[in-house]
Amino acid sequence: MMTYKDTTLWKEAFNDKYGYIALRERLTNAFEIAHNNASFLLDKIRIDFPSLTIHDITHVDSLWQVASIIAGKDYQLNPLEGFILGCSFLIHDAALSYIAVGGKDSLRSTTEWKDFYSDYISKSDMTDEEKEYETDFRTIRYLHAKYAKDLCNQIFDRENGSTFYIIEDDELRKHLWQVIGDIAASHHWNMDKVKTLGNQIPALAGFPVDWRINPLKLACLLRCADAGHIDSGRAPDYLLKLLDINGVSRNHWEAQNKLSQIDIDTTNKSNVIIASNIAFSESDYAAWNVVYDAVMVLNNELIQSYEVLNNLPSPIPFQARRVSGAGSREELCKYVKTYGWFPCDANIHISNIEGVIKTLGGEKLYGKEKKVEYVVRELIQNARDAIVARKYLEEGFEGRIDVYIEEKDNNQWLIVKDNGIGMSMQTIKDYLLNFGRSFWASDLAKEENPGLASSGFKSVGQFGIGFYSIFMIASEVIVETRKYNESLNSNIKLRFPNGLCLRPIVSQCNGSSMNVSTIIKVCINPKEVIWKNIVKVHSGMSGVKDFNVPFKDILANITAGLDVDVYYNELGNSFGKIHVNIYSENFDKHQWLIDATYARHHEGQRYVKYIDSNYNRLRYIYFNEQIVGLAALNTLYQRHFSYMSIRTVGGLSTFSGDSGMGLYMGYISTEPETARRDGKFDTKILNEWVIEQYDILLKQGLTDSDKLWLPYNLCNFDIDMCDILMVYFANKSSLFSADLKSLLSLIAKGANLVFAIAPHGDDDRIDTYTDRERSINMLNENEYLFIPCTNSSFLNTEVKDNSYFNIISCIKAVAAKMELKIQFNLVDNKTHSGIGGRYKGLVLSCS
Repeated sequence: MMTYKDTTLWKEAFNDKYGYIALRERLTNAFEIAHNNASFLLDKIRIDFPSLTIHDITHVDSLWQVASIIAGKDYQLNPLEGFILGCSFLIHDAALSYIAVGGKDSLRSTTEWKDFYSDYISKSDMTDEEKEYETDFRTIRYLHAKYAKDLCNQIFDRENGSTFYIIEDDELRKHLWQVIGDIAASHHWNMDKVKTLGNQIPALAGFPVDWRINPLKLACLLRCADAGHIDSGRAPDYLLKLLDINGVSRNHWEAQNKLSQIDIDTTNKSNVIIASNIAFSESDYAAWNVVYDAVMVLNNELIQSYEVLNNLPSPIPFQARRVSGAGSREELCKYVKTYGWFPCDANIHISNIEGVIKTLGGEKLYGKEKKVEYVVRELIQNARDAIVARKYLEEGFEGRIDVYIEEKDNNQWLIVKDNGIGMSMQTIKDYLLNFGRSFWASDLAKEENPGLASSGFKSVGQFGIGFYSIFMIASEVIVETRKYNESLNSNIKLRFPNGLCLRPIVSQCNGSSMNVSTIIKVCINPKEVIWKNIVKVHSGMSGVKDFNVPFKDILANITAGLDVDVYYNELGNSFGKIHVNIYSENFDKHQWLIDATYARHHEGQRYVKYIDSNYNRLRYIYFNEQIVGLAALNTLYQRHFSYMSIRTVGGLSTFSGDSGMGLYMGYISTEPETARRDGKFDTKILNEWVIEQYDILLKQGLTDSDKLWLPYNLCNFDIDMCDILMVYFANKSSLFSADLKSLLSLIAKGANLVFAIAPHGDDDRIDTYTDRERSINMLNENEYLFIPCTNSSFLNTEVKDNSYFNIISCIKAVAAKMELKIQFNLVDNKTHSGIGGRYKGLVLSCS
């Protein structure tokens, strides 16, 4: 059987032509010992992570043959380079086991492990053990190249108690472990970083001077050989049958199991061939695509290596420059065979990308109203996420967002600045310019910001489309950004000169201040919208006049629950801080509520007066130790209640607050259900706050209005108002209000109470749109019509055990305490619907 010593590269490296027999024997002996020692570590990989394809010593030895084919039979490699390359082969994957990283506890103490684990915390379909193992696997794959860097200088323990270094020759280890470690680690670097290895290190003292080392050449050999070793030797038949491998890992095993070893294309010797010896059936579709992806990786490595090595002062390119068939799936099918189906490049694609972005990230998502407000909100959200992320990374950091409206050359500009974490070029390419791809949950976010994912940081942005809202209003967009911990001359400038375009202009520019990380400048297109310093706000209620609001208060409403300070400058006039961080000790609840709810801009001063009298009931709402609201129960009831309740996502307004009879005044955050940020309340989160608010009102003394109206708001919470709530009811002569005990006493004397049932739906809900006058006229003597205050689930008629959920369950609970036997009967043609025609009535009587 062929061994690594039979390969052309090994024979070239330790050829007699280099002379110095003793030095060559020293290197080969040292390598043999290292080979044996590394085998001990490599054998642990399959024990710890059996779903991985073969990474043991057979994989390492095969790299010599793969590298030989890629480099070509006459490729130059001196003995020192051969030793270093061989040791790099040995350790490049050796850290894919627990022992190589210091054990499970050591691995799980790393910031990277904690960051990856945060992705699994909320997964209810996994056990804790499965979450930990999956995190181990992801972390060790992510870190193994980094750990490989130090393996040659690390002492390891055998089961028999003995210890060893991988390289036991002290002098060779002392002088070469760093370059070996760098080359081994570089197989996970990008090519720009690989170039920093350089192309010359002089030979060790005592070795021939022409045994100089070229780390760049050796690194390219390693990365190409590693990418090219995809054959059945890495997924042998006996293990494929033995191991219980599923999912993505199964596809990788099946893919490699069917492949022959890499070979030179005899029809074009600058190419290599990856070919199958077993055809892929249709059920192997996913595995075939794994092969295609692997071929593309190898092809890319060969192209890059050729460019780098051929451009050296003394070019030393490999013989292999490409993979035959890598041009398309159809081409590769000539080498990686299929039967019963054929691969083709029939990918789902979008021919009109600009149109899709405009549709999904513009008016179709946000609507035609409030365009400027939506854009400002999305930009502030991005700035907020960047700032709060930096707060988690940098203790004591205080961020700020600055919003400007400027006029320049007769154009209006909206500008948003922040001092958050900023963006790298990689972030811009992979995420900012990638519509629908969110940065914060990505591996790049973990790589650039270690510890952030596990810190508790939660971004508001989730969908990766908010930035593109700006093109609803923009004729030009400029983005300037740099990572917060980099110098001003690292600033990246991105310019969209004509609004949305697929290829913005990218350049370097000097930043203006170390206190600014990112600036977004939007030139407002007058054909789309004209910014106004006074905005007309629709009341959202019939009978209530629309009103005008200055733009600074629009910003106060948008940022109502934000955890970052916001400053505003309008046409050169500074309004200072228009929003104070909701967590700040200097937060003024009264002023905040006045500004955020537009209270002073409504006709008259009723909202201001109401806030003056009731803001002291405001209480923070907490969930998972985070503020998710600041609100008080609404007690305005039937009086108009416009813009007093602000619904937010991540503290930013959804522009969908309640009008009419709202539950609260203030703001409450919801979880977004759509990219537009529509969301709904979780009553479980609000329950504790509601109970506290109800207790405050009880201590102040409930009014009759409270007793009549509160049940309609509190019916979904753990509050029992049965004994004190009041209801309206009427007969042909009068309108009455009474508590349930008084009402039931009337029923006990022979009266009946009629509930009008809604004509739509099948749940027999009490109707709020009854033709009251006609329904009252239909009453018999000693009958009363129930008059609802407003529409809510309090009017449901379904009764749940031990629940004070609606008016019927409350009546039954009080009747039981009074020891009254009551009954409810559905009677046809008992009431008159507001939409026309007679309909059912639910009649309460004493049996």
